[in-house]
Amino acid sequence: NSIIAAGRADLCCLARPHLSNPYWTLHAAAQQNHLEQAWPVQYLAGKRQLEVNTQRALQMGTLI
Repeated sequence: NSIIAAGRADLCCLARPHLSNPYWTLHAAAQQNHLEQAWPVQYLAGKRQLEVNTQRALQMGTLI
């Protein structure tokens, strides 16, 4: 917090989500319908499921 207060950081707001979920960027990209984001090969099945769930949530109006 002292780094933020001193004005020496501009990306600290992105660090906290990555601490709890290292693939937060990938999940956020999928939720924004950016499907060309590269995923590690071992997670491609999860990517497809996330895309399906995201589309379903968009259709139902439950995605924030």
